[in-house]
Amino acid sequence: MLESARTGPIVSRWLAERALDLRYSDIPADVVDLAKTLLVDQLGLQVKGATLANTRPERLLVEQMGARPEATVTNTALRSTAAQAAYLNGTFGHSMEYDDCHTANWHAGSVVVPAAVAIAERDGRSGRDLLAAVVAGHQVMSVLGADRVDTMTARGWHGPKFLGVFAAAAVAARLTGSSVETLQNAFGIAGSEASGIMEYDQSGGEVKRLHAGSGARSGIEALELARFGLTGPTTVFEGKRGVLQILGGHADLARFEELWGIWHLRDVMFRLTPGVGTILAAVDIVGDLQTEHGLDWRDITAVNVGLRPFAVGHGGEITHPTDAVTAHFSLAFSVALRLTTGASAPEHYIDPAMWADPDVLAATELVKAYPHEFGDHVPLLGAKVDIEMNDGRVLSGEQDGFRGSPQVPASPERIVGKFRANVAGQLSDVDANALLDIIGRLETVEHIGDLTRLLVAAADAEG
Repeated sequence: MLESARTGPIVSRWLAERALDLRYSDIPADVVDLAKTLLVDQLGLQVKGATLANTRPERLLVEQMGARPEATVTNTALRSTAAQAAYLNGTFGHSMEYDDCHTANWHAGSVVVPAAVAIAERDGRSGRDLLAAVVAGHQVMSVLGADRVDTMTARGWHGPKFLGVFAAAAVAARLTGSSVETLQNAFGIAGSEASGIMEYDQSGGEVKRLHAGSGARSGIEALELARFGLTGPTTVFEGKRGVLQILGGHADLARFEELWGIWHLRDVMFRLTPGVGTILAAVDIVGDLQTEHGLDWRDITAVNVGLRPFAVGHGGEITHPTDAVTAHFSLAFSVALRLTTGASAPEHYIDPAMWADPDVLAATELVKAYPHEFGDHVPLLGAKVDIEMNDGRVLSGEQDGFRGSPQVPASPERIVGKFRANVAGQLSDVDANALLDIIGRLETVEHIGDLTRLLVAAADAEG
């Protein structure tokens, strides 16, 4: 039986036991498949992210460290410690606002996949070990984040860093064969790294990209420090100054038990269009109306977008981008881009010329977000759109979540297509196909090095 939070420090131990006791054989087949899909999506994003200017500062920082070459940094000639490789790979994966979303854990893929792959490569672990670690890390991040999203958003905490440190610590503990006590201490240490403010959604700042990678690195380092003997507060979650208090809550152990019994990967949302998840349903609707009615943006007088109140401030307030982050977090820019170009090309979000394009700028002025109260049946990331035309017509649409979410799911073919688009020009067709093949049969792979050797930059692989 679990004790009351008042009688002893139990939440960290309870969570450590659950994370370490999870067996691969306990994981349903569809959840294993979702973990593989998460790997496909994330690794493709890492390949592309390694080429972008907004990840160059982090890469230069790690390069100058000259650290022990334990693990592969995706699509580079660089190897570094597992923690630093996870840092860069997580940053690469989160660099285009194109990675997975989740209403409880935000963007777990860019944390747990880089952490798991780096440790598994370093320690020679199997594909089955990797998959179980990814699922366990996803569970940890989801249980801690569920029911706290509104508070986290209101207080400005970003999930990939604030929650990711604990998920990465759990991933590392599983793959290193650590004890419950060691992981419990790692959770306590990771609590001092739980941070990550969201002011970027107001005034920009490419620092947002490193939150996932930083969460992965900090969680791995917390576990390594615990293995070396450092201790952390065992009441890191439920204590007077613990994580749950910071989020304005308390340790509801019955609720935690209920949440652990849910396979949270079933609720993952795969973004098929770049941009913050709060605006993507609206972009889908605008694109559908544009296609259905053959709209010319010059004939539109207004685009009114109803979002949940929190979403208006988390994607609805930026009109004119000044960097890639503000482009990704601008409802107006995303809608204008779709209206003027007929698409949502990932490269347009990171192109300064598009931020200043006269047609795009004119179209952004048409877009207005307002808080809308949806019924309980509508998911958190739903949207309502009314397009007012200069001939008096009003074209309307409503969507329960964006395409790629469980309500409007993405087919495996769409995820593979996204992967191929991201690796195009970076991986050969032979290597891309081999990577997909290995992930498809990952439970039979004895050493993750079979996978990571395909992620080395082509020039380095040839050498």
